[in-house]
Amino acid sequence: MIKENYPQAHGHLQKAQQAKAEMASLWSTLLDGDLVEESVVTHPDGSGVISAWLAWPAGRQEELTELFRGCVQELWACLDALVEESVEAFSVLQRVRRPERSRFFPVADSPEGFQALLAESCMDGTLRSHVAMVQDCQPFQSDDSNEIIDRLRTSLGHLVEWEAALAAGALMSAWATPVEPQVHAAAPAVLQDVEAEPPGGLDAERVLARYQLSSFQHGCAVEAQAGTYVDLCFVEGFTPTAIEDTFDRQLTRVVEAVARFAVSFAWLSSKVPGSRRVLAHSGLGERDTWVEAARSSRCWSPEELAALASSDIGLGRVEDADRLTLMVSTAGGVYERVVPNATPLRGHERRGLAAEVAVQDAAATWGLPDFVMVPSVERKGRGVREISDGLLVVGDRGVVVQIKAREGEPGTREKESSWVLKQLTAAGKQIHGTVRRLKMQSVQMTNGRGRSIHIDSHAIEWVGVTIIEHPTPPSDVAVTTQAGATPVIALLRRDWEFLFNQLRSTHAVVANLHRVSGSAPVLGAEPERYYELAAADAAATPGPVDPDWARRGGRPYSVPLLPAAPAGSDDDEAHTMVRIMLEDVATSITGPDEWEPWQRVLSSLDSLPVGYRTDLGRFLLHALVGVNDAEAGSTAWRMRTFIAGPDQDQLGFAVCSALTDQTRAAFSAWLQLRHHERGERADLAHLTSVGVLLTPRTDGYREWDTTVQAISGDPELTEAELSTYRDLFNTSKA
Repeated sequence: MIKENYPQAHGHLQKAQQAKAEMASLWSTLLDGDLVEESVVTHPDGSGVISAWLAWPAGRQEELTELFRGCVQELWACLDALVEESVEAFSVLQRVRRPERSRFFPVADSPEGFQALLAESCMDGTLRSHVAMVQDCQPFQSDDSNEIIDRLRTSLGHLVEWEAALAAGALMSAWATPVEPQVHAAAPAVLQDVEAEPPGGLDAERVLARYQLSSFQHGCAVEAQAGTYVDLCFVEGFTPTAIEDTFDRQLTRVVEAVARFAVSFAWLSSKVPGSRRVLAHSGLGERDTWVEAARSSRCWSPEELAALASSDIGLGRVEDADRLTLMVSTAGGVYERVVPNATPLRGHERRGLAAEVAVQDAAATWGLPDFVMVPSVERKGRGVREISDGLLVVGDRGVVVQIKAREGEPGTREKESSWVLKQLTAAGKQIHGTVRRLKMQSVQMTNGRGRSIHIDSHAIEWVGVTIIEHPTPPSDVAVTTQAGATPVIALLRRDWEFLFNQLRSTHAVVANLHRVSGSAPVLGAEPERYYELAAADAAATPGPVDPDWARRGGRPYSVPLLPAAPAGSDDDEAHTMVRIMLEDVATSITGPDEWEPWQRVLSSLDSLPVGYRTDLGRFLLHALVGVNDAEAGSTAWRMRTFIAGPDQDQLGFAVCSALTDQTRAAFSAWLQLRHHERGERADLAHLTSVGVLLTPRTDGYREWDTTVQAISGDPELTEAELSTYRDLFNTSKA
């Protein structure tokens, strides 16, 4: 469970356990090498002592200390990773506040100290249950007779103490526990008494036992056995409660406590329904996927770039073991688009289940989790059947997903090609069966935000997607068109993630899948097909602009449906602003009664073309700054309306300096007017306008409030209302 939900924390825990094992192995080797030296000294009066000390080989004490330091650091890293990975995983379900603040596992010595750490946002974005558990296990908490919790508190205290002592320069040493010292003396000497000394550290020479002989004479032979356990120990702060309470046992309990925290975090997380953020690639950032070819680390020659720019399709391909690199000729020059291999799978027992989760997570991470429908089962006769491996549903378009994962070790290329073709055929049949089922009756499914949504499936236009999960997919596998009423598209999981990462919009991905309505000729060639379509979009002549839109003061804005550059690569902050706005809208509803109608609102907003989002994001960012400069006693507004076509939903975006009953009413009036104006030359019966209002906040809780309103049909404005609204919003004074 830990590896599945918290792979980084699991890795740190494994490294801590490995460091502990290496400490034990090295200590055993040192003991076998006469590390401990002893002496027996008898004084003329017959009194004597048994002593011991450590004869460290050069560098070995420092080596043990570094292993212990590494163990402690990995345990802390595990605890911190539990918090960091929780924040990251749940960021697809809730917007992270103060993302610039570091997240970590807080440990304090007082309630006030703990609250101060929380105030620094160290656990913002984790579950409330996570925070409550961490708070309950703080070392300052009083004993409540719960052995497990007390052990967790004690273990955290040990970690704090060890970290401080190591920082101060303390070294690993040994702990001597005298148990049964023995003394043997030659006649005429007689042993009267032998007494073990208290246990303690062996960082210097230590007396282990004292004895007394009677009738002792000079020259009498005296032999002794220390009868002492010598254990590896970090002496600083070590206080055993019994003979068997060794440092090794103490360290073992601390490692077990950290593992228990990891299990508890994972268990609490598993109780939350919905998607998680996809696991990140290692060593590849988002900014590394789209760079000017002239600045590429591959050092393309000017001749190569010129040849590519002048080629028929302006597209080149280089495939390495860990990524596909496309050379894309655009109007702004030649760019390098890196398509990495599919993201890492989570640690599920079956590869198929891990792939299924990864596919859903990718759609929720780069799209919206609201449109991701997780697999569900329903009764069929005496058994049950699963409704595909998941669905995407955006408005009146849907995608049936079927995933085929290669279990076990791959064989020859011929064998793997045969396996792929067989799976594509089987998945196609399953998709056609699922669509027939969906066309017969509506279904109730749970989306990636954990909400139960009614799917009017028989009214949705469907395509199918078969996703192949293979550790080393065979190249050049030709994909044949499958017979059936529903188009089926074959993709590698890498290509599925490419589409979502490229477009960052579920609506755009689903629209593209419906647009292509079939597989690329070769499995794995989806990125190349995408760029061929993107080049065609860029070269296409913009369609005519609705004259009514121009009459209302609108300006044409032509963008390709499929942009060449990844979404947000021209201005990540602006594009992220739009995603944040969508997340705020998605999470602003309060109850199940609103979930289904809200899907329609989100679908409308997500239909905003990808190529326009950066411009909208810049408008919103600048507007939020601009309205703050409003003069005292006045209200500042910034407004923008967008429509992609006569039959598309109209989208309105407004930013206002204050949120009051008056500004809410004004926003509603503006949206009603803009919706009414469409009805002057069109039938409003089937048209919808959606408006989003942002108003800045200054309390630090969040940056702004988000207000949403949707209007369908005729708003039936009176002449008086129209006159007032036009004076407000359609004159030069507006």
